Amino acid sequence: MTRPEPLYDYARSRAVLIGVWDYEHLPPVASATRNSLDRMTDLLQGPRCGWPRFSGSPADRLQIVRNPRRRNNLPDDLMRWFEDATDLALIYFVGHGRLYGDELCLALAESPLSGSAQKTTGLRFSDVREALEESQAATKVVILDCCFSGQATLPRHTLSAPAITELTHCSGAITLTATDAYRTAWYEPDSTSSHPQTHFTRYLVDAIETGADGHPHGVSLEAAFATASAALVRDGKPRPTQSVRHHAGRFVIARGSARRPPPDRQEDTSGEQAAGTGPTHQDVEALFQAALALERDWDIDAAGLPRIESMYRDAAEAGHPEAMTRLGLILEGRTQERLGGTLPGESTAPDIDGAMHWYARAARLGSSHGAYFLGLAYEDHLGNWPEALNWYRQAARDERNWAARKALTGLEDRMACGLGPLTHAGNFGEPGNSAHHQDRENGESVVFSNRANEQGELVARILAGQAGPDVVAAVQNNFQQWLRGQWGGDQRLALAFCVNALAEACGGARGEWGTLSEKEQSGLVWFFSLLCLPTRDSVESDATAFRKQTRDAGQSLATIAHTANLLRGQP
Repeated sequence: MTRPEPLYDYARSRAVLIGVWDYEHLPPVASATRNSLDRMTDLLQGPRCGWPRFSGSPADRLQIVRNPRRRNNLPDDLMRWFEDATDLALIYFVGHGRLYGDELCLALAESPLSGSAQKTTGLRFSDVREALEESQAATKVVILDCCFSGQATLPRHTLSAPAITELTHCSGAITLTATDAYRTAWYEPDSTSSHPQTHFTRYLVDAIETGADGHPHGVSLEAAFATASAALVRDGKPRPTQSVRHHAGRFVIARGSARRPPPDRQEDTSGEQAAGTGPTHQDVEALFQAALALERDWDIDAAGLPRIESMYRDAAEAGHPEAMTRLGLILEGRTQERLGGTLPGESTAPDIDGAMHWYARAARLGSSHGAYFLGLAYEDHLGNWPEALNWYRQAARDERNWAARKALTGLEDRMACGLGPLTHAGNFGEPGNSAHHQDRENGESVVFSNRANEQGELVARILAGQAGPDVVAAVQNNFQQWLRGQWGGDQRLALAFCVNALAEACGGARGEWGTLSEKEQSGLVWFFSLLCLPTRDSVESDATAFRKQTRDAGQSLATIAHTANLLRGQP
């Protein structure tokens, strides 16, 4: 049997796959990580992609690095491997991810559980970024399957080092990560699977392999990620994140099969278009894609919107549902907000009626995005919650529309609690799914769990007015020990984890959390961290338990936040 022709001429490309499972100090993930590295290797070297097989030579276009012990010369190796890539530069990492301060560290075999040696033994993400920045490759792909990997997609004003985001802000770059910036990644334990893998790699490769069937032109990274993301959320796994620059999402990672679904209509093979029949489906789709490409161009700004709006309007009037939705976003002012840094209505008066008209038309044609934004318009602009619920429910039938599902559950939660509208102040975005993928085998978490029980009793005495200076001092001492022991003294990092977990537990940006002011959210996070002293491993379950206990006691978040702000002297 002859080997298929490669998908590309890989002589001008380079892929580096790194897998670590033989850890000395971190919890073992041997089978899942090793199998995931093999799975990604098989995909790239297999008939779908056709990369030259790894031989162990320095000249290999596909480099496979198994169980590197320490950082050592690995940053230099990355620089050398990627320096001659002009077409594609791809790096994949599977293993433990660690945070030290504001740095994402890809843990290597000798990486410790904590301390500054995480940065000297592990591969810093900044090392990866710098190697890719130096590369002249037209398309740059980063796939990170590890805890806290979403740090690689954070904008410059958050915890990540400012330059990290530049990786995805250069021409043709895409970063795919197993989870968001403050959550753990999951894997299948040996006890539940005969061939365990990490969930993100398994779902992503499944999406690439199965997505190729019926798509002879191949599977793009954007399409594969969307499929994998929807399946992960559907199955209760952490939601992955991505960052795309220019058109890298359209990069075809694997060839398709010859099979394709039967056409739903007879193709016109005459090569001629009858006069007066209007544009074909292909013409309208091409117009929509051209407008979408312009909108996603990093260099475009609000000044370029009239041209984009005109193209979307032409496609929408020809019956394209997603063009209708995109046109509605421009009319409502949401696109201006994203491109120009303005809020809807600041630079031009939003056309709410026009936006809702196009959202409704798109929704009637089956667009879940149209239904979702129509629901937002009914809720945010008209205050018509029953109508908003109807459209959220329609949009949420599309299991890939994660935002609609969050909006639906958030509004249902607020209505059940008798709460008012959202404040739209201090919302921290839409957190991902909460849970943890492994049990940490060390005594540190147990120590802090016991201290948290003690802390809760002390705080309760303070709230009841039964505490003297000694109790207040003990509470403050416990808090400082927690901050040093769990977070290396970095209060900003600790509160970032607490914000993410607490927002998720309290309904997210469109749930009860979204009804709080920024001051109330800040007070609530401060009180939660002071009361529970959550560890990195327990913060999500602690936040869920915190909300359940307060809700069972009939306490609203606003009431707790007010009490917290009084306690810290900020009424």
